Amino acid sequence: MRISRRQLGFAWALSLSLGFSPSPSKAEQPAPQKRLQQIRDNISEIKQNLGNDKKQQQQQQQQLSKLEKDIARLSQAQQKIKQQLKHQKKEQQQLSHDTNQLRQRLKQQQHKLSQQIQTTYSAGQMQQLKLLLNQTNPAAAGRNMIYYNYFNRAQLNAVNQTQHNIQQLNNNEKQLQKSKRKLEKLKQQQQRQQLKLQQHQSQRKQLLSKLDSEINSKQQRLERLREDEKSLRKLLQSLPTQTQEHKTSSNLSQLKGKLKWPTKGKIKNRFGSPRNQGQLKWQGITIAGKAGQEVRSIASGRVIFADWIRGYGLMLIIDHGHGYMSLYGHNQSLYKDLGDTISANESIASLGNSGGNSSTGLYFEMRHKGKPINPATWCR
Repeated sequence: MRISRRQLGFAWALSLSLGFSPSPSKAEQPAPQKRLQQIRDNISEIKQNLGNDKKQQQQQQQQLSKLEKDIARLSQAQQKIKQQLKHQKKEQQQLSHDTNQLRQRLKQQQHKLSQQIQTTYSAGQMQQLKLLLNQTNPAAAGRNMIYYNYFNRAQLNAVNQTQHNIQQLNNNEKQLQKSKRKLEKLKQQQQRQQLKLQQHQSQRKQLLSKLDSEINSKQQRLERLREDEKSLRKLLQSLPTQTQEHKTSSNLSQLKGKLKWPTKGKIKNRFGSPRNQGQLKWQGITIAGKAGQEVRSIASGRVIFADWIRGYGLMLIIDHGHGYMSLYGHNQSLYKDLGDTISANESIASLGNSGGNSSTGLYFEMRHKGKPINPATWCR
């Protein structure tokens, strides 16, 4: 039987389809189970990386908190040393003035005493006897003797006063030297504290630069701001139950439109204005100012929070009673502690940029029953 060319071609094609064509390798086309496992491994790795990133962020926030608290402590120490230096300089000036006056007085007394001694010596040792023998009137002789004794006592008093002034001058000189040593010691202490402060500020700057470099998108910045707000909201929700028994008797509602701003400066961010391109709104205001300038309470009340909080730095919260609170954030130092009673317009903190801020300014909020209210309608 003769096989046609057409039949031969068909047989060759069939043989290729049945067993002679090369099969795809596993590397080129993985099995569904293997592919699924790869996806699961990738998800697990991403979750682990996210967990590590979050842990690292928490550690960085803790590091920032510690650095800014240390900076606040060093700033307060610097302020204290500054006051001590001022007092010591004033004391030294007074000592120098008193010592110079004492020297002049002593010089005059020594000159006067020297003249008295010369006069007495030139009269001779028999002066008292001559006074007695030369007087025919006993009463006059008695008076002369009394005058002579007065003169001698005056000389003795002058000698004693001179000796006292010499001793006082020596004491003043010793105190002056002691004051100079103390002043020099304070200056050295100030230099050491200043060096520490600069080191901490440099570390803070490096950390902030690192934190900013990790926020490489607007979405990440938005997430960070939301986390900051969440942190503050959580804190405020915990405060009423802790401070229910510490309510003050003042009624802030009667002072609407009459309160003073907590610090001087230009208002940068206004209440209710868009934040981060409108996705969030400002719940308070920011007042720009100089580092270290005073922050004052808007009204009397009690401190219910005085610590560092994420996004707001060193913050002080005052409970004014009747559901009213005022919040003061981004401070350099806090002058009050938890539970302190505060008077209206009392100095409570110094202006700063804590909480990771690059610019100096006070973040100020007012709240009533937990809800933010516009400070501009309350302060003037």
